[in-house]
Amino acid sequence: MRHSSGFLALVLLGITACGGESPQAVRPDAPGNAVASSGTAGEWRLAGVLKDEAGRSLGNARILACMSRVCLFGQSGADGRFSFTIDSPADLVVKTEPDLSAVPRRAPAMVPVPLAAGRQVDVGAVHVSNLPDGQRLGPPSADPQTLQAGDGLELTLRRAALEPALGEVLFDVAARRLPAANVPRYAALGGEEVLAVYAMHPFAARSTMPIAVKAPSNLPAGTRVKFRTINEIDGTFSEPVSGLASGEFVATDPAAGITELTHLVISR
Repeated sequence: MRHSSGFLALVLLGITACGGESPQAVRPDAPGNAVASSGTAGEWRLAGVLKDEAGRSLGNARILACMSRVCLFGQSGADGRFSFTIDSPADLVVKTEPDLSAVPRRAPAMVPVPLAAGRQVDVGAVHVSNLPDGQRLGPPSADPQTLQAGDGLELTLRRAALEPALGEVLFDVAARRLPAANVPRYAALGGEEVLAVYAMHPFAARSTMPIAVKAPSNLPAGTRVKFRTINEIDGTFSEPVSGLASGEFVATDPAAGITELTHLVISR
C-alpha cells in the first residue's frame, strides 16, 4: 500500500485549506450494506461496488467519500460493496488510494458524485485501474521533459515546477486510459462527449507551470477539444484547457496545459 499517512494528511490539509474549518471524523456504514429503501430524515445514502479494471469485485479495500470540508473513510465488503450515510447534500468524490506496492501498481479510482434532491444514490461500479511502468523523470536540468506516460498519453512538463503530494517523492510519470465501459458519467460536463479518461501518477502532484498534453485520437483535424482534471478533494473539475485535434492526436494549445495529475478527462 502506498504511504497512507502522507496521502491522508494531504486530504485533511486540503480540506482545511478549502473550507477553513477543522475536518470531521465521520463513521461510514458497515461494509457491504446496500442502500436502504427509504432514507432517514436529514440523511443521504450513497452506495456502490468497488471493482478492478477487469470487472472483478475488490473486497476489504479502503474507500473514501470526500467533500470540501470532510472525508468519510470506509472499507468495501467481501463482495466489493460499500455504503455511506451523509448528513447533508454536497458535491463529493468517491475514491480509493493509490497502491504502488501492488503488482501491477494500482491508480486511484475517482468518481465525482453530486448529491441532489434524491436521498438514495447508487454510483454503481467504481473501477480501480492498473498503472503501467511509466517513464522515469529526468533531473531538472533536462527541463522541459516530454514523457510517454502510458496508453499513448504524452506529457511535457518541468520537474522543477512539479510538487508531489505530501509524503511522496517524484520518480516516474505513468498513466492508464480507462476502458470506455469503466468511464463514469460526469454530470458536471452536461452534454459534452467524453473522448478519453486517464488515471495519472504521481497522483495529486501539482505543477506551478502548465503541463502540455498530447493523446492519440482520430478526430478530424481542426476539431476543438477540452482538457480537465478532477480535484482529489471534492471531485470538482478544473477550468477547461483548450486543445485541437490533428487527425492523429489531440493536444493542448501552445503555452496551455493542466496543472495537476489526478484523472484527466478529454471531451468536446
